[in-house]
Amino acid sequence: MMDKLKSIKVDVTLAAVLSVVLGVLLVFWPGTVITMLARVIAIILIISGIASLIPRLLEPVKNYPAILVSVLIALIGLWMFFQPAAVASIIPIAIGVLLVVHGIQDLSLALEGKKNRAQNWWSIPLMAVLNIVLGILCICNAFGLVKIGLIVIGIMLIYDGLSDMFIVHKVNKASKEFVDSTITREETIDDMDDYM
Repeated sequence: MMDKLKSIKVDVTLAAVLSVVLGVLLVFWPGTVITMLARVIAIILIISGIASLIPRLLEPVKNYPAILVSVLIALIGLWMFFQPAAVASIIPIAIGVLLVVHGIQDLSLALEGKKNRAQNWWSIPLMAVLNIVLGILCICNAFGLVKIGLIVIGIMLIYDGLSDMFIVHKVNKASKEFVDSTITREETIDDMDDYM
């Protein structure tokens, strides 16, 4: 049982150290981490595209749609490898477009609200304009938003690792104190038996 507990403590400590290291990388070098992850994904796509292309080219009867798909996968991988920032910025851009579209829809609703004399109708265009501004911010500064997100994730990972180390230390200390008190109690009982 003690060996299993020691093994768990070692596993948790190693995972905690890795969390802190990854967290520090994300906090101080988010751009590098984004680029590295995009390139790793790109390499996987290039390899899978080429790996699926070669057997299709060697088949006696060519399946041209399948060959085209394999080539496209490899080309997307190449594009991702040389344009990692563009890949990382796709998600915030999509969110930005969604916010702008919703903001425009909200503006049309504001006009409808004014026409129907809705109470506090003026607050609707303010919220709509805020949506549009946030959407434009997402579109124009997509890579910056990804960096901010990774920095926040890095801080979370550092906290996770440090808290795990603290917990392992506390449990380790409590285990040693429990073992020491048990040994002391057993020695006291043995000493009493000697006197009897």
